[in-house]
Amino acid sequence: MVDALDLTGQEISILIAASLAFVNIGSVIGIWWDKRRASKNQRRIKEETLLVWALLGGWPGGVWTMRWLRHKTSKRSFITKYAFVVTLNLLLIAGIVFGAIESLI
Repeated sequence: MVDALDLTGQEISILIAASLAFVNIGSVIGIWWDKRRASKNQRRIKEETLLVWALLGGWPGGVWTMRWLRHKTSKRSFITKYAFVVTLNLLLIAGIVFGAIESLI
């Protein structure tokens, strides 16, 4: 697929970095917005939305924001789901990396 797009290795790296920056910023904003709405007793962001941001690679920003704002850190059911999503994301990355390495051998 990369050949079809005719991208260089550097362009692919930039695309991946930009994508990860985008989803991490989205995750930070989502958790911050949820905390803000919670403090005002307003309608909250769905947990599923926060989990999707994490699955897409935004979990580092999400973890940082949850700790910084002390938001959702004591809700065990959410933390369990979040940890599962982080694990899935890491397994996906490992599969891509090792699959790519294996295809080079």
